Amino acid sequence: MANRDVHGTTPPKLHPRRAVEVGGRVEARPNQSLFVVEEHECGLHYDFRLQLDGVAVCWAIPEHPSQTPGDKRLAIRDAEPGSGRGAVWDTGTVENLGDLAWQHALAEGRLALRLTGGRLHGVFVMVRAHRSPDQEQWLLITKEAGHGHAPGVRAVTASAEEQR
Repeated sequence: MANRDVHGTTPPKLHPRRAVEVGGRVEARPNQSLFVVEEHECGLHYDFRLQLDGVAVCWAIPEHPSQTPGDKRLAIRDAEPGSGRGAVWDTGTVENLGDLAWQHALAEGRLALRLTGGRLHGVFVMVRAHRSPDQEQWLLITKEAGHGHAPGVRAVTASAEEQR
């Protein structure tokens, strides 16, 4: 991952505002946060990119994200979001399921999110496992796979075991 081309591509753009009918009247829907998973051109890892309220963040993971609940993937935080080149493996929207805003959740090292894409559907948790001056290691944990909303999903948090 040290040999990555940091000037290769740009992060995904937010969708423009779209109209939606709410209670019989049409209102503009706010921009959505997006995710993109790219299989890196060297084939050694996948780039997992999030664009969260205009902030781009990226992790390199050795395997594509799993749809099997309980599966964990090591994710190395990339200091240069939007770097590298690769084939798009999946793309879609991401919803914040945590109690904190995106920026605070990133700073705390704990994200709870719902991914809705072509391949990935479900609830995932990202937990910072280790921070050093040159690298942040996170875990991408599959909590729930599928299309439906489970009751109480907004309370998804990482347990002490998952933080290790």
